[in-house]
Amino acid sequence: MKKIAALLACALTLTATLAAMPAAHAAQEGSLFQPNGENLIIQPPSGWRLAYMNGDPNGDYVVEFLPQNESHDSWREGYMSVQRGAASVSPGVHMSTQIVQRVLQGAQNGCSGHFTPMKQKDSMTNGAYTSISGGFCDRYGPAAPFGEGSLVAVIEGTKNLFLVQFGWRPSTPNELNGYPLRITPQRLQVLLDQLNRAMLCGGADQLTCPR
Repeated sequence: MKKIAALLACALTLTATLAAMPAAHAAQEGSLFQPNGENLIIQPPSGWRLAYMNGDPNGDYVVEFLPQNESHDSWREGYMSVQRGAASVSPGVHMSTQIVQRVLQGAQNGCSGHFTPMKQKDSMTNGAYTSISGGFCDRYGPAAPFGEGSLVAVIEGTKNLFLVQFGWRPSTPNELNGYPLRITPQRLQVLLDQLNRAMLCGGADQLTCPR
């Protein structure tokens, strides 16, 4: 996960370094705050909790969600993160496509086993240009001995880019091994539906963000 976060930081030339996630999370950690300015409203899957938040209320930030009984150093069921990075977004120039390609290339290069990519798709999400892709690495490391999958999206705002990432890890060598990405189509669709409902707010000509 941190490799993907680092790639985004390079791609967006972030002015602040996003803090690393500490281990052992029984409750929310980091600095809880309400972001100012342009923000992305996206709901985590039902029953998940806010596990970590850090950054600048007026600038770059990262927020992470986990299922209720999961911890960051040993999660299996799932993971979700949202990162905001300031960017000069020019009309007709879609940085999201390039960033998603770089993120997935980095994930593939960092996979010590076989990486199964997901087809990249560019579309509009409630008026915001969005690029989506993902993949599954069958040998990721000690934290994910049976592999790790990821769904990655970059949503373009007017002043910021937003990276949204969902992750999953099989609990056994044979769990869902009939599916190339080790996730059922139904569950993958649930994650895609979360992305499709995402909305920008708080920026110029955007709705006011809920408080």
